[in-house]
This record gives sequence, C-alpha cells and structure tokens, in this order.
Amino acid sequence: MARRLTALAALLCALPAVAQETPRVSVTRDPDGPVTVGTPVTITATVLVPTWMPSPPVWPDLEIADAVTRLPDRATHPLSQRVGEEMWSGLSRSWEIIPQRAADYDLGPAEIALTYADPATSQPVEASVALTDLGFTASLPPGAEGMDPFLAASALSLAATATGLPEAPKPGDAVTLTLTTTAVGPPSILLPPLAARIATPAGLRAYPKQPVLTDTAGERGAPPTATRTEAVTYVIEQPGDYAIPAPALDWWSTATNARETATAEGLAFEAAAPPGWHTESGGGPDRRLLLGAIVAGAAALLIGVLVWRGRDRAPKPPSERRLYHRLRRAARSGAPGTLRGLTLAWLARARPEDPAPTPAIEAALRRLERAAYGAAPEAPGRDDRRALRAALAAGRAEFRAAAVAARAPRLPPLNPPVS
Repeated sequence: MARRLTALAALLCALPAVAQETPRVSVTRDPDGPVTVGTPVTITATVLVPTWMPSPPVWPDLEIADAVTRLPDRATHPLSQRVGEEMWSGLSRSWEIIPQRAADYDLGPAEIALTYADPATSQPVEASVALTDLGFTASLPPGAEGMDPFLAASALSLAATATGLPEAPKPGDAVTLTLTTTAVGPPSILLPPLAARIATPAGLRAYPKQPVLTDTAGERGAPPTATRTEAVTYVIEQPGDYAIPAPALDWWSTATNARETATAEGLAFEAAAPPGWHTESGGGPDRRLLLGAIVAGAAALLIGVLVWRGRDRAPKPPSERRLYHRLRRAARSGAPGTLRGLTLAWLARARPEDPAPTPAIEAALRRLERAAYGAAPEAPGRDDRRALRAALAAGRAEFRAAAVAARAPRLPPLNPPVS
C-alpha cells in the first residue's frame, strides 16, 4: 500500500512538468486599442517549444473583409526565451492589417499548426495552438468625413511629367503624361487611380497603360514607401488649344492629423493646323473683317513679290505621289507614332477639300496606335500594317475616281425635250 501511494505521489508531481512542456503561444497587438482607418495594426504571435521545431509552423493568413493584410519586412524571426529554469526556442510572426472603413473587426478563430521534437524521445510531435484576442475597432478621425477614398499616410506627394511633345505640335503627334503617386505608410494597392479622373479633351485620343505598383521596405524599422505610376498617351487628332487639368488627391496626414491635398502641374499646349487642313465655318464673315483681310492680303502679296525678286524661289511642296509613297513605306515598317501625321499630310494634298481620314483608314490607324500606346504596348502586327496599306490604296482609288468624275464634262441629254 505504501508503494502505491509513493508511485501516485510521484505521478502527481510529474504532471505539472509534463504540462509545462507543451507548446506555448502569446499574441500582442500594436496599437492596443482603437485605431484610425487606414492605419496599420500590427499583430504578433510568438510560439515557444521546449526543444526545437524541425520544420516551420503553418501560419494563418489573417485575411479579413474590408481590410488589407500584408507581411512586413522580416515578418518571421527566431527567438529563445527562458521558461522556468529552461531555455525554450521559438518563432515570432507579425502581420499588418490595414482597415479600410470604420467598423469593429474580428479575425475569428485562428490556429498555428506546428511540429516539435519530443523532450524525452526527440521524435516529432504534431500540435496546434489557438490565437485569441484578435479583434479591434477602427474609426474615422474628426475632419475626415466625406473623404472617398480615405487614404492615410505620414507623407504623400504627386508628380506629373510630359514627354514626347514637339515644340510645334500638330495633328498626328503624341504626348505621354506620367502621373506618380508616392506615399509613406500604406501599401501601393491602396493608392487610388488618378488618370481615370482626368477627362480627355475633345480632339485628343487617350491610350492609358497599365499602372505600375511598387512597395519599398523602410530602413531600420521605418514604414514602407508605396509608389503608383500611371501613364497616358494622348494622340492629337484635331488642331486646337488643349488643357489637361492638374491632378489632385485628398489624403489624411497621420503626422499632422489633418486633411491635406496633393497636387501636380497640368498640361497645356496648342496644336497648329497643318497646311491644307479644312475646317467648316458657320455664317458669313463680317464685312469689316473681310475688308481688313483683303487689305492685309494685298500688303502681304506686295511684300512677297519684293522678297521674291531678291531671293531664290521657295522650294516646291511635295507632290501627292511623293507623300503617298512615303506614307506607304512608313505603313510597312515605320514607327506607329508617325503614321497619323504622314496620313494627314497626304490627305491634305490628295483631298484638300476634306482631308479627314476615311473610316477604314481611321480604324487602321487606331489599331496601330493602340498597339503602340495602349495598356500593353507591343510591336504592331503584320495584319494591322497590311490593313492600313489596303485602306490607303482603297482611299486613294476613291479620291482619284471622285476627281475624275468632277472634271468630266456633263453631256446634254440624247433626246432633249421638244419645246
């Protein structure tokens, strides 16, 4: 009987030691309390085992609706911690959860599956530990009502650059507007698009490219930097004065706890009409304006005669045939950005009364421009180039037939009516 009591007492004394040798988990949240919408909430889980883990644990993703979950730089790292009189080993994993609206967030039940070595036999033992207390509340700060979207950052800037615009732009030329948003704190996926907010002026055709999103980790624990780059190529289709408004973005500064607006410069330019460009005018001109134009024209003619007498004759403009063959060569292997300008120059000579492209020529030009300036730029295909050459040939034949018909004399009827 005494032996049984001694064995039972030894077993009861060993139970706490066995219980202590099971894996342990602890969870922390920063900040520990209400948070601002758009501000990252860092949840850190630490798992400890009495021996070692032969393989990494299986961590939960902690994804939740109306929030963005991401892993910060060096999200997982090993550690050791004293438990009683022994040194335990473990791993720590951090998640950043960014709430997108004012609400109560509950990440629900989550578990970490792991394998560790048995303290007595060193054999692998599978286990799971539960994560608790994963809820938090997010709210909008006073003064941020009506912001859509609500974007919180410690710093934010906008930049706009224009490239490709010649000194004297004309129809057929193109300009690329690049918008760059840089923010410290939020991930790039939260930066809103800006190009879609800018209305395309009449007379321009916009070809937006796919945005480029980048995230750069901060140095020595600093918050990451996010960048969103958007590019839109505008092809000039009509002469005129153009103004692309300056982009603007409202954001919430976590450094000043205030609403701020970031802006960048807009783009304004004038596209001159090429020689022979035909525009419709409404109504007759004023007589005084007409008289002034006649006087100015006579003076210009007199000055021109005097200048011509003292100088060589100006070079003759290129013929329709030369312009057409130059356009055909460009349509075969030239840069797509030059095709519209060459087409308009040829049309001004081939059909000066109406130099607008035919529907077939316009459709072929747009296919080539989409290939060069669209969301996924690529080399224009042979079929697109062949379609443009076919449309040009058909248009030229149509123009010539119309010109011949206009010059043909009208014959009297074979059987004139008897009076």
